[in-house]
Amino acid sequence: MDAALSAWLGFGWWAAGSTVQWLSAALARSPLPPDSTAQDLRPIADFSIVAPMIGAADAAEPYVRALQVLSEAGAEVLVCVANGNDGAIAATRAVWPAATILIGSDATFNPKMNNVRKGLEAASRPVVCLCDAGILLTANELRSVAGALSARVGLVLALKAGEAAENFPAELERAYINGHQARFLFAADRLGLAVASGGVTLITHDTLQRIGNWKGFNRWIADDYSVTRSVRELGLRTRLGGSMVRLPLGRREWSVVWRRQVRWARTRLRLPVWPLVLWEPMIGWLLCGLAGAGALLIVETGWQVVVLATAGHTVAWLAAEKWFMSGRGLAFGPRAAIAALIREALAPVLMLNALSGRSIDWRGTDLGSQWRSRGDGSPEKPV
Repeated sequence: MDAALSAWLGFGWWAAGSTVQWLSAALARSPLPPDSTAQDLRPIADFSIVAPMIGAADAAEPYVRALQVLSEAGAEVLVCVANGNDGAIAATRAVWPAATILIGSDATFNPKMNNVRKGLEAASRPVVCLCDAGILLTANELRSVAGALSARVGLVLALKAGEAAENFPAELERAYINGHQARFLFAADRLGLAVASGGVTLITHDTLQRIGNWKGFNRWIADDYSVTRSVRELGLRTRLGGSMVRLPLGRREWSVVWRRQVRWARTRLRLPVWPLVLWEPMIGWLLCGLAGAGALLIVETGWQVVVLATAGHTVAWLAAEKWFMSGRGLAFGPRAAIAALIREALAPVLMLNALSGRSIDWRGTDLGSQWRSRGDGSPEKPV
């Protein structure tokens, strides 16, 4: 290849990645104006909260206390566990003796939905909220996020904001949750694209029944993607909530953080959005920086220029992420910056790892194998 063409390709690659970094930060940093005023928000008694748990760790005291406060404020809170021996039962009762705990499991390919089904079917209030374990949701946050539900908007997803990272693996997980996933999801939502993510899922009871209740969550391998597609197929919009809900991270083990990222990557590769997933490492800090540095070497600039340009690329990359984080009220200090660079450096490794296998480990269950064993791997027909 001609040297000049190679240099232009390298500069173009760097420019494209840097543009995506800054554009996504610009789109994602400011919440959309609320659809409802404080006077228009639903009363807390309008909400059913389905809270699935597996194991005592899911029933951490701050989380159970938050659920208890919501219940005492008037919400219907339904804790779901798969069997009577689950450690989450005793841990929940120790904090909140009067908690409503539903016990039982279904037999579909998705162990999470096997646990959740009974809660979705039992939910009786006008708005149903499916909440990931550990999220400290308040009544005001719940009412505010639900304010986006309307005759045209059938589903609202509230993204979680990782906080209180007590060791570096937890800081790295926060870099994935806040600086990467939230940034791109908020940016896509701002452009009107359908996005899906775990955290807090809010749907009206009427819409839930129209998608077949729990069946609307179980048509694809990822329940959040399934419910988003199911609601969109009704002709309704889906969107992200303007505010993020808190997820204290505490201490994490590196192996657990890495396996979770591999699981999410492999799951996304089995959804129709897989081309975008493959593209992620290509527009990341590492490969874009290497492309720019390679272009400078091709045009025979001195090594000092290459070093300065690489440093400038790194500073600008982190500045864009900090800009986004500040707009969302998220902390971004020196340790967060280091975690962000490690996340970016690991992006190609993560993708290769995701492509190297088909197993998707979810709490000891191979979700990938379960999904393939259900038939041809195609989604169920709309209900």
